[in-house]
Amino acid sequence: MSFGAPAGASQSTTSSSPSRIHVLGAGAVGLLIAAHLRQSGRPITLLLRTQAAVDRFLHGGNCIGVVNDWTKAHPTRRLFLASDPCASLAPWKAADVQAEAPTADSSSRGPMISRLILATKAQDTLHAYWSVKERLCSQSTVVLLQNGMGVYEAIQREFYPSPQQHQKEPATDIPTFIIGTNSHGCLRCQNEEGEKEEDFVTHHTAFGSCLFAVRPSLLNPPPALPESALDMLTALSSLSLDVSITNWSDLHLRLLLKLAANATINPVTALTDCRNGYLAPPPPGSDSQCVDQDYYTSMHSYLSSACAEISAIYARAHPHLHSELTARAIEDYVTHIAHTTARNRSSMLQDVAAGRQTEVEWINGYLVRLGQQHGVPTPVNTLLYTLVKLKEASSHHTKY
Repeated sequence: MSFGAPAGASQSTTSSSPSRIHVLGAGAVGLLIAAHLRQSGRPITLLLRTQAAVDRFLHGGNCIGVVNDWTKAHPTRRLFLASDPCASLAPWKAADVQAEAPTADSSSRGPMISRLILATKAQDTLHAYWSVKERLCSQSTVVLLQNGMGVYEAIQREFYPSPQQHQKEPATDIPTFIIGTNSHGCLRCQNEEGEKEEDFVTHHTAFGSCLFAVRPSLLNPPPALPESALDMLTALSSLSLDVSITNWSDLHLRLLLKLAANATINPVTALTDCRNGYLAPPPPGSDSQCVDQDYYTSMHSYLSSACAEISAIYARAHPHLHSELTARAIEDYVTHIAHTTARNRSSMLQDVAAGRQTEVEWINGYLVRLGQQHGVPTPVNTLLYTLVKLKEASSHHTKY
């Protein structure tokens, strides 16, 4: 596939020499964010798993390829974004991107990282963070972009236990964290053997939005935001990906709603190999996707039970949000997501189809643990979690 730079795009840095941003996680989302940051003039370094991957990237010309598949399905929206070079129908590339393989070896850890975007799968995040932890400090800012919830808390437990107990060097190594959520559809194409057909190419399949907020510090009193955090927010807000910067309370509510949608849609699609739209009846007046009305009756019963269970968990864990996270509100949100992403294959379905580990531990597993913590029964989420784990195991064993 041949890629040309988008018209009007400048790959050179500005005279103010913007600071370098490291991106750890060269999956579909990580590549999309990295490419748009580079297109905006930011110096970018991809942190890849192995030196062999670095060599492949260098051999390919230090480029990230982006295919704007979303413009084929939404030509009208592309017209509104005509001034954006990334809205072109043609594939484009972000050039002059650096790459390196991180190591946690303190003797060869490399220079400090002031701005890091961590876009790995949730289950890979702790190991990925460990590989760069020694290159981060209190003046660093880390952006977390994972599905599910609990990653930030896991990082705090694993690497920064009891921050208030630091006596000699109080919190000198704890960075600022920015939490993000992304609704853009993107994927890396695979062949029939499940191998990537195109190295370092991401297909932008559906245009969504991104929302970011600074996670309040666990320290008391909280430290002032470092320059790197303010600069990172500026860099993210300038991207042509419908980015919004908000406060933590608003983002937390959005994350809880997204978790509910992921916990109801993803496992069922992964287990039944169906697209998102089959989980909700079509809106009135639209063409039916399934003629079996008993199916929709059963699916509505499932959605109602799952959303009621999630609402009960949230009511105990986050009572101040109970009025906004009722069972009806959650079911309306989940149904809306199922409709708007009707043609999508969920990330969990894609993982199961490729024989990869899913993020169910951080989605349904997170809800099960939260329910146990607050004394709320979770039969629906426990069943879904168990079935997906069995599906993972069966996919693994069929390889051997």
